[in-house]
Amino acid sequence: MSHNSSHEWIVYSSEIERKFAEELDTRPDIKLFIKLPDKFKVDTPVGQYIPDWAIVKHDDNTIYMVRETKGTKDYLKLRTAEADKINCGRKHFEALNVPFDVVVSAREV
Repeated sequence: MSHNSSHEWIVYSSEIERKFAEELDTRPDIKLFIKLPDKFKVDTPVGQYIPDWAIVKHDDNTIYMVRETKGTKDYLKLRTAEADKINCGRKHFEALNVPFDVVVSAREV
């Protein structure tokens, strides 16, 4: 894991995640965000899925959400197993009534 020198407390595992976290940190409506640890696993029929972020957003309402950061939303460009795990993760969080989505940037949160 890497750390950005201006945001040393932000843990990330890719450049996409670094940019995402830095963008979230500038938004007044984002009250809390954490990179979920590797031990946060969702069992799926196609293997374990580890989502990227847990986020608390508050403007008029407070929303607790989970987001997956990718360089694309085009599932055809992702590895099949990876896309399958993300889809299973989506169903898992929908069943828990926790908003889930795949995002490319923090503007989509």
